[in-house]
Amino acid sequence: MTNKPPVNNQNKTQKLVIITLIVLVAAVVIVLPNYVSEPWVADASQTDFSPPAPAVSPSAAAEKTKYRQDAQSLLAEIINIRDRLKDQAVARWGDLQFRVALQGVDQGDEQYRYGDYQKAIDTYQLSLDQMKNLESVAQYELVEAKKMSLTAIESATVVSDAELAINKAELAIAIAPNDKEAQILVNRASKLSQLITLLAEGRYHSEQNDLESAKAAYEKAAALDPQHIAAAAELLIIKKSITEETFRSHMSDGFVALNKIDFEQAFAAFNRAGVIYPNHPSVQQALNQVTSEQSQLLVDQQMIQADTLAQQEQWQEALAIYQRLLLTDNSLTEAKVRKISVSVRASLDRQITALLDEPLSLTASPAFYKGNNLLTDAKGFANPGPRLRRQIDQLDKALRASQIPVTVIIQSDNLTEISVYKVANLGTLQQASISLKPGLYIAAGRRTGYRDSRVEFEVSEQSPPGPIVVICSEKI
Repeated sequence: MTNKPPVNNQNKTQKLVIITLIVLVAAVVIVLPNYVSEPWVADASQTDFSPPAPAVSPSAAAEKTKYRQDAQSLLAEIINIRDRLKDQAVARWGDLQFRVALQGVDQGDEQYRYGDYQKAIDTYQLSLDQMKNLESVAQYELVEAKKMSLTAIESATVVSDAELAINKAELAIAIAPNDKEAQILVNRASKLSQLITLLAEGRYHSEQNDLESAKAAYEKAAALDPQHIAAAAELLIIKKSITEETFRSHMSDGFVALNKIDFEQAFAAFNRAGVIYPNHPSVQQALNQVTSEQSQLLVDQQMIQADTLAQQEQWQEALAIYQRLLLTDNSLTEAKVRKISVSVRASLDRQITALLDEPLSLTASPAFYKGNNLLTDAKGFANPGPRLRRQIDQLDKALRASQIPVTVIIQSDNLTEISVYKVANLGTLQQASISLKPGLYIAAGRRTGYRDSRVEFEVSEQSPPGPIVVICSEKI
């Protein structure tokens, strides 16, 4: 019977062998690469009898270490740029180039694992350059995305334009989350669909000439996006249109009032238009026209009034009107012409009236001759009016009456010396009769030792005076 070794001893031996193998493998994998410059692969021409490879020199080992460190530095920089590119949503704008760069990194990693650090450096450097280029591309894509979003926002007319604006704005914010312009664009793009609707509404109302409704729509659009150029421009245009429409309305009201000869309303309407456009030449022209027509109307009215007064033979009043008109505007030809004839009639009227007011003055030769001349002039007018005919008749009678003597009785005390001034000395008398033409007279009395006496009396055809008594009775 054969004796078998214990099972426990066998197990212990197996475990020891396995542990030893694990240690050896670890030494090969971890320690050996530090002493090997590159993986060694047997060449086909080599035989089992080739001499062993020479040992690595210290300088070569140091160089190897430096390459490894350089490779690690490049890799660290690559990782930083890679992470930044991922934060900039590189997959949305540079996915292919980014994947190519990452593949290069994988290749460099493979070269590094095999200890080919120099090749790994070259491969890493190429990937790093590609990623740096992608960073530059990111800035370009950011600028382009913002530009395209802004263009789409400003020119948007349909929903698809709004979608493009939103996509490009979101791309910009993905590339640069802290970019203020991109943030603004995202906000503006989010309101674009509503803005498009308001702009379309404004244009519709504008085409229907409903300017106030159009203005309301454009105001909402401008308030929704104060930076929107088209909305601001449309609002400005519609406000200008409303302003111009209001201006035209005021001007129209002014001319309507002017045609109705309502100068007050015309002035008010044109002045309202002037508030809108203070320096508009049409406003000043219209105001000048109102002033001119108002002045002309006043002239016409006063000319009519003067003509009416002339027809009524109120020559002085008519003359006063023509004088006022010419004082205001000396270029009024018609007023000048009419004034000449009215002045003649006014002068004649004034002189005749003065003589008729003082008929007793006609006794004197100068006044009598003047009266006769005036009478001749008056009779020379064709178709005299009632007033002139009446004046002619009165003056004629006054002239004739002025030459008819009237008997006047003078009485005294036979002691007083009586005289009629500029007529005759009558001496003392009890009573005497004297013939006097109509007029004013003075009878004077004188007596020694007594104060003189004076009696004024009027002689007229219509009312002869009673006895004229002249007596000096007051002693000195």
